[in-house]
Amino acid sequence: MHPTAKRCVQWAVGLVFIGTAAMVFGTELLIRAEAYLGLNGAVALWLIDYVVGGIRVFAVPIAAALVAAAVVVQTLAPARGMADAEATQPDAGEAHAP
Repeated sequence: MHPTAKRCVQWAVGLVFIGTAAMVFGTELLIRAEAYLGLNGAVALWLIDYVVGGIRVFAVPIAAALVAAAVVVQTLAPARGMADAEATQPDAGEAHAP
């Protein structure tokens, strides 16, 4: 697997886990934070809600885009053996002018 495609898939898996955890535990986090902070924590609760909401909305779609990018990179990137051969022999296969 191409290193860039592998990295895209790794990030996608991580984002799916983070997005799923935010969807499952986000509300519980807000309830516990509100109970702990009380009425004086309105700004902190707003910030937590904003961050968790952003993760809920964007994590899984970005993961899907990264998987698509990994497929494209894997399909269009040259094989590693061919790339190494071209790096060591840059003139191989090219016609020479007389």
